[in-house]
Amino acid sequence: MNNFLAYGKKGYICIVDGNVLANTCKNSSYKNIVNGSILNSCDGSSIAILAGYLHKKKFSTYTGPEIFSKYVKQNRYKQYFIGNTKEMHEGLKARFIELNYNIEQFKFEALPFLDVNDFDYPSIAENINNFAPDIIWVSLGAPKQEYFISKLFPLIDKGVLIAIGAAFNLYLGNDKYSRAPLWMRKIHLEWIYRIIKEPTRVGKRALNYALVIPKLVIEERKKIRKSLQNEAIS
Repeated sequence: MNNFLAYGKKGYICIVDGNVLANTCKNSSYKNIVNGSILNSCDGSSIAILAGYLHKKKFSTYTGPEIFSKYVKQNRYKQYFIGNTKEMHEGLKARFIELNYNIEQFKFEALPFLDVNDFDYPSIAENINNFAPDIIWVSLGAPKQEYFISKLFPLIDKGVLIAIGAAFNLYLGNDKYSRAPLWMRKIHLEWIYRIIKEPTRVGKRALNYALVIPKLVIEERKKIRKSLQNEAIS
């Protein structure tokens, strides 16, 4: 990511949690979007553990809120915040001003609640290109935000788009979207905390993810065996 920012290249990043991973198994076009990113960051300890088991190496998580908190305070980058609500953007502005961030480097655009196919992408891209940001944070929720990025990406001139999910909400720390206590995060139990907070939405997503794990393991093992066979032949 840093190389893309340093040289003004454009690309996009997906934050892969269980919900994103489950959707890649159900929809090949969505899977192609996720695989086409310059970076897929692991947002979920279970994914890191599963990947480590399959590939016999240690993987660590780098969550959306962690990425957001790291880069939003770096004033050398022009940043564009798109999606979510006007109220959320006002909250972010107030927090950034409180922290003495250079608000002149930031621009905010809330979006109406529309189907992903119904946005005026040329107009949105024009607003972004006129501001010429280095980072474009997209907060629409998965899988909508990844589809949104795939449609917007060809129209922008520069910048790294990041599908950031609920990171705006978590950054402000409102009750519904607050992160789990640090001790729960350290022992990989944040998913339990999130299910307790939002049992219907998060619980359904957790179940969908659990149901696709066997398929993921089988497919990944096949890929690993094929790769090893090709290496042996060569």
